[in-house]
This record gives sequence, structure tokens and C-alpha cells, in this order.
Amino acid sequence: MFSSKLFLSALSAAFLSLLFCGVNLRAERPAWTESRLQGTPEPPLPLKVQRVHPNLVVRSPITAMDLPGTNRRLLLQVSGQVSTFENRDDVETMELALDINAANLKVNPDEKFAAARDLTLHPDFENNGYLYVVWSIRPHDVEGGTRISRFRMDMPGDDGVVENDSESVPTIDPESRLDLLSYPSGDHIGASLNFGPDGLLYITTGDGSLPFPPDVNKAAQNIGDLRGSVLRIDVNETSQAADGTTLPYRIPEDNPFVDVAGARGEIYAFGLRNGFRAAFDPATEDLWVADVGWEKCEMVHRIVPGGNHGWSLYEGPHPVDLEQTPGPGTVILPEVVFPRSESQSITGGVFVPPNASVVRQDASLVGEYLCGCYMNGNVWSIDTQSKTQTGKPPVPRKIASTGLKIIDFFGSQSGATAEILLVDYSGGLYRLVENESVDDYASFPQRLSETGLFSDTKDLIPNPGVVAYKPAATMFRDGIRTVRFVGIPGQKPIHPMRKRYTPGTVFANTLIRDVLDPDGNPKTIRLETQVLSFDGLNWNPTTFAWNEEQTDATLVPAMGATQTFRVADPIWGPRDWEHRFYPRDVCITCHNVANPGAASLVPENLRDEAGPGSWAELAQAGFLVSAKSKPGFEMVDSSDEDQPLEQRARSYLHSNCAHCHRPAGGATSKMDLRHNRPLDQTALMDVPAAQGDFGLGADTCVVLPGHPERSALVYRVATGGPGKMPRVGCTTVDLAGAAMLWDWVESQPASGETQAAELSATDDNQTVRAMRLWRALAGKAPDEAKQTVGEMLSGDDAPESPVLLGLLQPWIDPSQRKLMVGESPDADALLALKGDAQRGLQWFYESAASQCRQCHRIGGLGKDVGPSLAGISKRRTRAEVLRGIIDPSAKIEPEWQSHTLLTVDGDLVAGRILREDDDVVVLQQADGTQTTLAAEDVEVKKPNEQSLMPAGLLSAMTPQEVADLLEFLIQSNEAGELPVGD
Repeated sequence: MFSSKLFLSALSAAFLSLLFCGVNLRAERPAWTESRLQGTPEPPLPLKVQRVHPNLVVRSPITAMDLPGTNRRLLLQVSGQVSTFENRDDVETMELALDINAANLKVNPDEKFAAARDLTLHPDFENNGYLYVVWSIRPHDVEGGTRISRFRMDMPGDDGVVENDSESVPTIDPESRLDLLSYPSGDHIGASLNFGPDGLLYITTGDGSLPFPPDVNKAAQNIGDLRGSVLRIDVNETSQAADGTTLPYRIPEDNPFVDVAGARGEIYAFGLRNGFRAAFDPATEDLWVADVGWEKCEMVHRIVPGGNHGWSLYEGPHPVDLEQTPGPGTVILPEVVFPRSESQSITGGVFVPPNASVVRQDASLVGEYLCGCYMNGNVWSIDTQSKTQTGKPPVPRKIASTGLKIIDFFGSQSGATAEILLVDYSGGLYRLVENESVDDYASFPQRLSETGLFSDTKDLIPNPGVVAYKPAATMFRDGIRTVRFVGIPGQKPIHPMRKRYTPGTVFANTLIRDVLDPDGNPKTIRLETQVLSFDGLNWNPTTFAWNEEQTDATLVPAMGATQTFRVADPIWGPRDWEHRFYPRDVCITCHNVANPGAASLVPENLRDEAGPGSWAELAQAGFLVSAKSKPGFEMVDSSDEDQPLEQRARSYLHSNCAHCHRPAGGATSKMDLRHNRPLDQTALMDVPAAQGDFGLGADTCVVLPGHPERSALVYRVATGGPGKMPRVGCTTVDLAGAAMLWDWVESQPASGETQAAELSATDDNQTVRAMRLWRALAGKAPDEAKQTVGEMLSGDDAPESPVLLGLLQPWIDPSQRKLMVGESPDADALLALKGDAQRGLQWFYESAASQCRQCHRIGGLGKDVGPSLAGISKRRTRAEVLRGIIDPSAKIEPEWQSHTLLTVDGDLVAGRILREDDDVVVLQQADGTQTTLAAEDVEVKKPNEQSLMPAGLLSAMTPQEVADLLEFLIQSNEAGELPVGD
């Protein structure tokens, strides 16, 4: 049996170890070398990446390649610098061969360089030294501002012939520049340069437009404009233009539009948005182009000579602008379409040769096309020949998750073996290699004792390099306490505020609770240990459930589990309590990109004074970077009544709510409840409630200063019914926490808009009266409160509203509480129930628990934050409607998808884009309000995989209420009315 004495012993041992290694500033603290937490329990992807030339510092590389006939590699940076370096792992420096920007300034001093986009070598490079670069100047829409230029590379002491001499450093003569062709500068200019099997140069171009409005110049469907196309020219010959001038290239006679009036003969195919990286299939000589999409998808095209590949009539299969004049021919759909949930910026790749090293791991990769995503770093393989066998488009297969900003791929021949390398725009080159852990996932620790975290699992004695920490404020977990450790490999400290963690960092959180043994005697047990491990890219959650002997813990399945314990309820005495081991996917809802690592690990949440477990002590020992608490924002134990009420409330909101309610945290409101945000920047005070008023009144605010009984925040923490918060981590109401928030809101000065006369008009509001009753009950002895509620429920006018019953739930006998759907609805069971449309109509329009109308319009009532529910039966089946409510993020209609925007000031704003053009971006946020940003202030725009509609909306409804609501939605017409018979 685990005891509090042993728990204190474990902490003391951990802290003594910490003090021992922290005698000197950043002293030789022990590195954690015992970790066995490699990979995940599930089968990993077959390939991973391995850094090459790790000592080489590269800024914003665009492309790289082997330099034929030498033992060197060539690299192009976005700045226009072309450099070479020796092809060896320990290389540390590059030699500059050409700076296009500097060279151009000597010729055109008024031009502003924008970016270099691609470089390729002539097929006979070893003899002629020719290389070709596509680059552009600023601003947008400068005629001739995007250029394809030829340069010549020379080796010292040679007439342009590249020798196999590692001592010879190549140079490029700026005077050798020859501009072949040009088109206007712009945002999406492509581009890719590829010599085909026919010896001709193929050039992909973009439409040149900003994201909004799409293809503003209507260039992609105009075969008189080089933009938005694939061009094909012969660079080995010259020709005469129609005006008699000499062109530095020849247009092949078999180009499809050579004889079309008004067309540019260079165009080989058209209808691309931003063709970014191309490759020829060695088996068929087909050209495959990755095309960066607009809003709905990313595309991969098999280029058809003379083909119209759709943009900007369509984005893949999605219509965009069908009113414009189309180019010739029927639109050819992409071979592969990636939804934005999978890829946000496609980068084309290479075909896998038979002698590639990765084939040893997966022979099916031979001949397949590889592509990647610049935004999420995933790599896919595509069987480009599968369509001839199945008649269906090829299906991409994810083979690696790299975390890189993949800007290009290239192949490299090393003896008899070929390697496939990736260029990371963040800086660096990586090779694809076999993921050794593919066969090791079965050896992932099945017990906590196998993880390497503890030298003594029974007593939680940590291994060297693993240290305990104790935050002042933690989330409410139904009376559960926690013991926390962090293990850090190496001796470099982590920097949680900057989201900088050493790969292999692990957080371990052991949940402890007082329960009753079979004889009714109290005992303290460990329930589970939650482990969060960082692989350098992702945070991987796992859970270990403790055995009855409390000597070890066993890995919980990915889908989670439940276990029932006997507990002493402070209100109801001994009763059964079900503990839920959450699925791994649920863990990611909190530990996401906006909130990596441990949310509690901030300087303000560890004691500022020196001592075991303080931030200063952990920093001195070398576990954390040195940092000071932000004055005035120190966090405290919210249950400690000796602490200031303001700090208690802000600490509570941070610990229980801020993992979602922060920028990009996934919540559907604008609230930012992090402890270090000034109160006037939290979107709490006098802000309309976005997810329903629950009967508090039409103008309900999240927090109405001075009036907790009318504040949605207080209601949602106080209730066990509709709208209960937080959704994860607890099943019961935190009476003490909710009462503390009540007192805090009551202490806030009432705003000028709040007039007593106006409020008195709503004194008869049923929910407001119930809120006041709740506060009175929370202050009474449990038996007295139970008696009061019992008498209410036994009377003739007993409340039936789920909102009112939810507020009274703590004092209702658990055996008499209504059965609710809960957090894990059984869709099949709900669909099997017969619903009553009339009751559903009444619930939808009249129930204070109804949140549907806060976002959806039907029958003239509601808001347009989400799609209209009117006549939904014409678009979806009953099962589809239900599953859309249960898991709203599983399928998001493109027009209702939200985006997260990062501004140049570092602010994150999430919402549905209503308008976007050259000047502004207008977003509608989850509460229906609109935010306008200057277009030039938007740095990054990324679609959200999570719906604005929150999950869990059915949790506080009875199964019959759900069935009634479904029946109403299916039977109602577009006016929100039921058939006459109903």
C-alpha cells in the first residue's frame, strides 16, 4: 500500500539529489541516460530523417544537389547566394561561387532583390559548366521581374570544365549571365527548373497573385500569359521572335500552342496555381508537378501536353471562379489531392530509384514518387502507376514525419547506392533513412519500471537526470493529487517559455487519490502515471495504470480505459467512483502546438525563493534556464485562503482553462486565460458569452463584473449539467473552486454600463435565482444542503430543467441523477431511440441548455457562425447529423473551416475568414464577432483541423433529449417548422 509517508520520502530523495547536483552554478548535473522511452507503442512510420553535414550553418536554403564530376555539393539560398562545399560529414564551411543580388545591383542598382527559387544544371554541365537559376525582384507585378538566367561555373585553371578535384573551388562569373526569359514578379511565381528526357528545359510558373483575390490577373487560364503554366524551351539553340529580335532559346515545333493565335508558344500546359518542384517519371517520362493550393487542397498533377489543369476555374475538384473566360480544353483534375487537414503547402519531390538505400526497408518504394509538406514536414509516397491497374487515383502513403520545412528533395549517388535527401528551409540537409524503431515498437516499455524514469518504481525514486518539481497551482481532478518529474537527457537546460526542449525530454505526472479498501478503511493509492515524451518533433503521450500492489504500473491501451474505486464522497459518504484513463488523442487536445510540454512549468508557478523545487534552484542545477517571475503574476494554490483572491482566481483559470483558452489553443472563444495576461487582455470582462446564455439572459457576458450570478464563466464551473467546464480531467463539480470564482467576480468593480435598475428587471430569471441558490448551498454544511435540495425535488413544482438540475447536482443523490449521454456517446444506441420531433422543437427553441442556436440559424433564429440547420435532412442523414455533433472536427465543410493567423507582431488570431484581399483580412470568431487585420500584417495563415464547434455538446443531455433533437432537425423544413401533422 502506498502511503503519504512514502510519498514524502520519494520527494525528499528527489530534492536531495537535485541539491547535490546543484551546488555549483550549472554544475555537472547528471544527464539522464536511463531512458527507454523511444518512439511510441504504435507502429511508427517506415522512414525518418538523419542530418548530414551537421556542422554546416546554412540560412534559408532553397535547393541543393551534387556537383557532377566533383566531390562537392552545390547549394542555392533564398538570398540568391550560390555556394559549394565538400561532400563530407564534417564539413563546416561553404565557398561562395556567386551572389546574384550583389551582381545584379552592379548592373541594376535601383532593383530590389526578392528571392531565388530554383537552380538546375545543364545535362552537359561537366563540359559546358552551365547552370540555370530562377529569381525575382520586388515589388509585385514588375514586368520582367521574374527571370530565368543562365550562368557559367568555372574551375580554377580550367576553361569551364569541372574537374574532380576537391581542392578546386568553383566560381561563377557574374558576367556570364544570360537572361533567357522573364515574366512579372509576384507572390506565387513557382518555380521549378527541370531538364527532361528530351533534353529540353521545363519551367513551372505560378499565377503571380497574392492569396486574395485568387489569380487576380486571370493569368492561369490565359495562354497568352506565361504565368500559371509549364513552359518548354530548347536552351541549346537560338531563334527569332516575331519582331525580328533574337531569342536566346528555341521554341520546340511540337509545343502545343505554337500555332495558336495570341498564345505564347513556350507554354506546354497551363492552369497551375503555383507549381513548386517537378520531376520526370523514369518509367513513363511523364512530368509530375506539385501545385500549392489556395484554401481547400494541395495538388499533384501529371502534366498533359496542352492540358488545362484547372486553376483558377477550380482548385482541384473545388470550383473557384467559373465566371472567367476559360482556356482551351476540358479541365484535367489532379492525380492526387491532399485536403488541407493533411498538407498545407505541398513540395514536389523525386522518384525512388531501384538502388535507393530506403528500398532496403520497403521494396514497394521503388519507382514511387515522393513529395512532402513545407508546413508539417510529412513525406508521402505515391504509386503513380496504380491508376492503370485499379482505374482509381493513386492514394498517398505517409512514410515519414520529419518536422522539417521541406523546400526541396534531391537524389545523390554514392557508389552503387543512391540516397534521397531533403532540403530544410530552416537550415540543413537531411537524408531519408530506415526508421530502426519500426521493429522496436513492440519493445516500447509496457511497464513504468521499464521506462528508465525511476531507480525504484515502488517508492518513485528517480534516476539521475530526473528531477521532481512542484507547481503551486494545478488543475482540479476530483480530489486527485499529483507528483511530477521531468527527465532531461544531456546537460543542456530546457527553456519552456520559448518552447525549447531537448529531444528525449520526458514529463511524468503520477495521480494519487484517497480511496477505501474493501473493509471501508481509507488508503492512499497511485492511480496512474501520465508520461509525455518529446521526440524532437512531437509530444507523445502514454499512460501507465498502477497495479493493486502499488509496485508498478502497466501501459494503458491507446483508446484508454476505466476503473471503479470506492471513495469517501465529502457530501454523500462512501460510494463508487469511476476513474477514466483518457485516450492518448485526448491528451493532445491540451498538449498541442500552442501548449507543448508541461503547462504548469512556468517561473510564476514555482516558488521564486531559492529552495528545493523552486525555479531558481532548478535553474542553478542546470535543468531549466534562469528566469524570473513576472512581477504581479505569481501563481498560488487557489485553495489557500491566505493568498490574495485575485491571484487565486487567475491561478485557477490558468491551471484549469488556459491549456485551451489561449491563442491557437483550440477553444472556440477569444478568451486568453494565461496567468500572465493583464485582465483587460483576457476577453473576460463584459464580453458576450459565445457558447450560450444557459437562461442567464440574452446579453449574458462571460464575466459581468460584480455579478457572478449572471456570469457564464461562474455558471459553467458551478454546474454538473449543460455547459460544464472543464470538460477533461474531472467528473464532479469543484465546489470550492467555483465558490472562489464567485467571490472573485463579485469583488470586481461593476462596469459603468451595469445599472441596478436594469438588473432588477431580470430578478425573476429562473437560472439567476438558481445561481444564487447554488452559492447559498455551497456555503452550507453538506447535510443541510442535501435536505434543502431533497425538499425541492420532492415538491409539486420540482424543477425539470437540465440547467437547474445541473446546478443542484452535487446535492442530488447520485442514484437519482438523470442518466446523461456523457463524454463518450454511444452513437448506435442514440440512433436506435425513437425521438419526438415536437419535444425536440421545444428543447431547441426554449431550453436554456440549448447551445445550437448560438451558432446556427434555423427558422429565422440563431447566428451565422456555423452553417444553417434549416432543411438539413436534404444534405445529411440522421446518422451523419448525429456524428457531426459528436465529432464536429471529423468533417468540416470548406467554407466553414477556421484558420489561425500569425501577425508580424507575434499575435495569433483564430476564426473563419469572411474576406481577404490585398488590403485586409476579416475573420469571424467563434462568438460571432469580427476582427479586421491589415493584409500586410499577416505573417502566416494556417487552416485549423479543429472545428469552431466544440465537441462534448451532448454530454449533459439525456439520451431521449438527443433523440428528440435529432428528430426535430430531420423533420423540420427550411423555415424551421415541422410538418402539419406534427
